[in-house]
Amino acid sequence: MSGRGLDHLLEQNETNLGFLSAYGGGESSEELLALIQEAITDEMKIKVNTEGVSFNLKAKNLPLVPSDINRRGFLNGKLNSNGVTVTITDFGPEQRRFIERLVEFIRSE
Repeated sequence: MSGRGLDHLLEQNETNLGFLSAYGGGESSEELLALIQEAITDEMKIKVNTEGVSFNLKAKNLPLVPSDINRRGFLNGKLNSNGVTVTITDFGPEQRRFIERLVEFIRSE
């Protein structure tokens, strides 16, 4: 098959998979920061780091377990009696639920 044949085949089968962005992944650090800023409360501290966005919340009795921050899209998670620190690398459904649960917890305090 010539190079033109392969190019033609690729053009014929090109598919726009933009809908996959709803599942998270592929965001730049700046895009992640913007998405997370829209979802958090003032008590939650975030900043861009080399791996994604560092998320920090100091509060007692958070409604979290270690497996909440040991999933795809989370790195370097630490959960203790004083709060949670984790780097968010994607903003998909799991990260959205994580933040929404913490926002609800903060607002109910």
